[in-house]
Amino acid sequence: MKKPHVIIVAILTSFLASCAGKVESKTPINTISSTISEPLPEVKTALQNQPQSPPVKIAIIMDKTGSAEWSRIEQPQLQDFQLLSPLLKRSGGEIAVGTFCYDSNRPLARVRVEQQPVLVNAGFNHPVAPVEPKNQGNAFTYRKQKDEYKQKLVEYEALRQNDLKIVANYDNSVQQWQSQSEGKIQDFMTTQVQPILAHPVNCGSSDIQGGINRAELFLAESDVTWKQKPQQFAVFITDGLDNVGIQAIEFDTNAEVLLVNGAGSKGIFENIEHKAFESVPAAFQYLVTQVNKPFHGSQKSKVKTKSL
Repeated sequence: MKKPHVIIVAILTSFLASCAGKVESKTPINTISSTISEPLPEVKTALQNQPQSPPVKIAIIMDKTGSAEWSRIEQPQLQDFQLLSPLLKRSGGEIAVGTFCYDSNRPLARVRVEQQPVLVNAGFNHPVAPVEPKNQGNAFTYRKQKDEYKQKLVEYEALRQNDLKIVANYDNSVQQWQSQSEGKIQDFMTTQVQPILAHPVNCGSSDIQGGINRAELFLAESDVTWKQKPQQFAVFITDGLDNVGIQAIEFDTNAEVLLVNGAGSKGIFENIEHKAFESVPAAFQYLVTQVNKPFHGSQKSKVKTKSL
């Protein structure tokens, strides 16, 4: 006959083995973390709201010669230029303004607004929120999983706050950029554009070629300082009648040319591909519409046109 203590040991051994089997069978494979890492909603919104349009470069040359009056060429107003300001505030770019006069080969009045700061996706952690474990009936396992969950929750919150801080810093940099851009544009309109607009229309001769060449130089400048290749426009407000130039006109640029002309004759521009407009507001509104179109990475092909 077996001794009592031997029987008790056997029973305990069997019971513990049974418990061990139950613990193994009820242990979940993964109860701490989710499977897919996605940006936080705030990060996703900030990344999606960045402007995709390229910067814009606009050359505007207006006629200040006597022939502009009898040709009834409309002189632009300050409010016309203000139509263009939002283009720079949105995607950055540059506007250059000059005049056709007896010597049009003069420096252009210019303002440059850098492109909006870029939010770099690579700087984010995109943390995955841990999943709180469920009690599967084993107190020891549940307590261990709960401790792991709390630790992962602390780590997740630290990473989440880091991502939110990046977004907040980016928002501050955009606000600073907007404020600086607004100041530069306003100063340009007040100190440079207004004096040009106020200049009397009384130049004794018309150097149209000189103004066109100056615009071409501006538009042909290197694009390496921009993150994207700028969209280019040249707006000429003139009758196109040149009585100074002696060489065949040449306009070698990717820019789309807009001509504001109230006269029957277009002078030099008979030999330059362009879109014609009767008024300055109509030309500027067309320009704004073109820039605001969805950008697909293409632009007007290079055209080189010469007079015969």
